[in-house]
Amino acid sequence: MKIDQVNIRALIPADIDSIMSIDAVSFVEAWTRTLWEKELSRSDRVYLAVSLKEQLIGYVGGLVIEKDFHIMTIATKTDFRSQGVASFLLQALLKKLIQMPKEIDGVTLEVRASNESAKALYRKFGFAPVGIRRGYYQSNGEDALIMWLHGLSKTSFLTKLQHAENSLALESDIQGVS
Repeated sequence: MKIDQVNIRALIPADIDSIMSIDAVSFVEAWTRTLWEKELSRSDRVYLAVSLKEQLIGYVGGLVIEKDFHIMTIATKTDFRSQGVASFLLQALLKKLIQMPKEIDGVTLEVRASNESAKALYRKFGFAPVGIRRGYYQSNGEDALIMWLHGLSKTSFLTKLQHAENSLALESDIQGVS
């Protein structure tokens, strides 16, 4: 399957069972159904899903705070990891943020200090580490690396994002669904 065969859309409450299934294998501290219901109902949130043949294979999202966006979650179904799905999701989210009526200039997130693949993904899109939240993850007291991406509305970033989009469309194969 080529990445051009996937669909990006808004996450909806009907997706919660699929989301929770992905969460259960992705996060030690998975969100509850109640939290997902609240998150998907709030107007200051943006959550995107990627699906293949109507099967939810990943999602990303977070909240708008003034001129910034805070990515609160991103996950990919186990069978689709390391195949460019998270890159595709992050690219789609950044593109959506650029197109929003309210100008978003910066994007932030926290990532486990030990999560090298996630840190590499964020660096690929221009995120840079700016600090550490000591003991941020309650399950084991692990630190979180705070990363920021500034200048979303700048022409140089728009060009970089377009290049990333072209690369994903040409190079990525998605395995796991026939």
